[in-house]
Amino acid sequence: MVVLRCNVRPLWQNGGMYLLQVCIPIVEYSSVCDLIDFIYAKIEIISLTRIALGDIIVVQKEKDFLLPDRKFPKIIYTLAFELSYLIFISFILVNSLIIMKSLQILSLTIMMAFFACENKQNQLQPGSLYTDTLFPELKSGEVFYKSKDPFGEIMELKGKYIPEDTAVFTLSESVMLINGNFLVMKNLSDPPFRVFRLPDLKQVNVVGKRGIGPDEFNFPTLVPSQDSTILCYLYENSNNKLYKLNKDGKAEYCKYPFQGTDNKGMFAAEKQLVNTGINDFMYVDNSPSGKSIYRITQKGDSALVREVFNLGMDPKQKSPFAYIGDFGANPSKNRMVYAYKYFKIIKFMDLEAKTIRTINFEKDEFDESSSHEVNGLDKNITHYWGICAQDDYVYFLYSGRTPVEVVKEAQKQNYYIFVEQYDWNGNPVKKYKLDQWGYFTVDEKNKKLYLASMNIDGPFIEYQLP
Repeated sequence: MVVLRCNVRPLWQNGGMYLLQVCIPIVEYSSVCDLIDFIYAKIEIISLTRIALGDIIVVQKEKDFLLPDRKFPKIIYTLAFELSYLIFISFILVNSLIIMKSLQILSLTIMMAFFACENKQNQLQPGSLYTDTLFPELKSGEVFYKSKDPFGEIMELKGKYIPEDTAVFTLSESVMLINGNFLVMKNLSDPPFRVFRLPDLKQVNVVGKRGIGPDEFNFPTLVPSQDSTILCYLYENSNNKLYKLNKDGKAEYCKYPFQGTDNKGMFAAEKQLVNTGINDFMYVDNSPSGKSIYRITQKGDSALVREVFNLGMDPKQKSPFAYIGDFGANPSKNRMVYAYKYFKIIKFMDLEAKTIRTINFEKDEFDESSSHEVNGLDKNITHYWGICAQDDYVYFLYSGRTPVEVVKEAQKQNYYIFVEQYDWNGNPVKKYKLDQWGYFTVDEKNKKLYLASMNIDGPFIEYQLP
């Protein structure tokens, strides 16, 4: 029998926030990592809808972390395995008085605990894997909005031009994300990554070099991170190299979990990655059915890759070009979403794709022959071609026109593009019309939308969200 005792003691209190320290002595095992190695193959992550005295809380070995209130975290992660163990948990919380309650819980099939190894690469940041269990359940099924407008009146937004600083560059397939007071931009130019300070958007760092040499970027990708100590991850599609972008603007190579993985083809195969935990990523890549969502997780010295969801919609149509789109996720709400570029369809699902909700405005036919012609894809209507996944909502850049139509309107200086806003259960919230065309990101906390316009020098435009 393995017996673990977890003592949680208060170190500091400020209002409803508590800084606690957890100590976990191990019986019969020399370290927590040894125990995890023993039962790691049985891991299954679940969540509870409410927390009460008697539930096992999330703990980390000899690490400090914050609890959001004086009860317990709103989410727990569990190790589920078939063997029987006995766990004792003692915890102390501070209010006007110190309350201590010792719990003894016997589980025959599921034991709840979560430990962090001392290995630096496996240190869990506070709150990075907590899930909002109060968020409503996702309803499965397909919702048709053909010839319907679920958004109501379109809100037209007029942007404010942000004067440029000394940075001069050309936009090309840009992607942006915001972390705190910084905006990070990926661009198919040299250098491939730029860091700007908010709100004045002054360039403070450039990162990387464009090329095919070691540690250079030819097909770069920005990856949102659950690690609060870094700005984001950087990923190079041609060689599957992953880097941390630290807050000092320096890139640091990450050995795991993509070392030794293979590309599934360079064309239409740019991975769109989302970090969902420690050495745990989800991404979209080419597959035999066209495109699929995959999950890669580092376990020991091995990277386990599995297909989570097949994004193909027609067994006869297996071209990866047909299913190009935008992928995003919200691990705190156990949600991921995919919006198709050449179909006006969005799929919302949980991270295991057990519940799927399809938002179908109208399925346009993709011209299969267009993928074999020079610039042939421009014959197809571009629906969704940009995404910004935030805590409360997810935002999509929407065109609704062919690239040829966009060029004709631009020649008349008629610039515009739409942004659609949804909650994480697929409910339409609002549709905005911007007075410029370009690439976007959203600062949900400060209700700002930033557009990198392709029509003006600068190139930033700021929009105020309601």
